[in-house]
Amino acid sequence: MSTTTMEIPAKTGARVKASTPIYGDILDFLIDDAAMLDDDRHAEWLNSLADDVVYTMPVRKTLRRRDGKGFDEQGYHLNDNRQTLAMRVQRTLEVPSAPDRDPAPRIKRLVTNLVVHETGVPDEYAATTYLLLMRNRFEAPSYDMLTAKREDIIRREANGTLKLARRLILVDQSALGTVYINVFM
Repeated sequence: MSTTTMEIPAKTGARVKASTPIYGDILDFLIDDAAMLDDDRHAEWLNSLADDVVYTMPVRKTLRRRDGKGFDEQGYHLNDNRQTLAMRVQRTLEVPSAPDRDPAPRIKRLVTNLVVHETGVPDEYAATTYLLLMRNRFEAPSYDMLTAKREDIIRREANGTLKLARRLILVDQSALGTVYINVFM
């Protein structure tokens, strides 16, 4: 596991206007990110991650406002790097008949409210989005739902492609059901 703190990525630069080409590129990247995960194209998704990616989801705590932001600085549902994410992806490929994977859940990720800021690092952008994840299995008439705020760092590589360098997932629920343990956000 990676060792990280729960700090929000730096938004040191100006907000990137929606009319700029990089905003459109980042929006396309995030739409593709969600589509790859929705379509179980996990190996392809792994290729969209930077080699030094940090992927974290701290545990939500219910606190009074004066007692903090409501996240456990030490406890994580997910605290992954490229190697651990690759192992999780490999599990989806090698064990597709695991109880949480077969029959395959029907999952949709709706990514909204994109705000992009420049950072102090050339070709890196801080992207904030909201996520609504809906999951359905078997013949259930309803969905399991999860909402979160995502704080990403998206990097333009030397060859021009965008890569996810950091994802901090701030879930709204304090208790997650086991249905989300093996779901990428």
